[in-house]
Amino acid sequence: MPDHNQTAPGELEVVRRFINTWSIPNDTREESDELPELARTPQLWRKEFPHQARSRTDALDKLRRLRADLRGACHEQGANEEALNEWFSSAALSVKTRSMSGVTKLIIESSETSFVGYIVAVVANAIASGEWARLKTCPDCQWNFYDHTRNGSKRWCGMTKGGPHGRACGTIAKVAAYRAREAIKAGVP
Repeated sequence: MPDHNQTAPGELEVVRRFINTWSIPNDTREESDELPELARTPQLWRKEFPHQARSRTDALDKLRRLRADLRGACHEQGANEEALNEWFSSAALSVKTRSMSGVTKLIIESSETSFVGYIVAVVANAIASGEWARLKTCPDCQWNFYDHTRNGSKRWCGMTKGGPHGRACGTIAKVAAYRAREAIKAGVP
């Protein structure tokens, strides 16, 4: 998995980590799904998500469907609206106000006491605040990352390797595009 410092702000980081339980490790380049082992082993779950316990309603197939729908929504912003709306309906979301430092904010909460309800509420709050559009999926390695750039235009998880497990997806894509353009100029099919 990429070794990037692309953590998301606040609770959105839990969503990013949850989405990244499915990955394509750089050393094998084969799909890897950590979710079954996390769901099977409470100690591993607590280590990965220390403040979000699973409930009986958080079955593995439900967690996988949520992860797939969130991954799809991050990969193509606006694409999975219907799926997200179904999750919002099923999570029994409610809107409340909360005053923080003299500023009143709207907070979306789930009446469910499940991990799924928590994740869905965090996503709803991120959409409402505009942060959701910054949670993206790298088109190369499929790693989910948070775009910290000023204008929110980042396309890849990274341009440099960034560590022993990192991958310079942006550089790899740009070099491939350059080589393709050069091949066309040279008349090579």
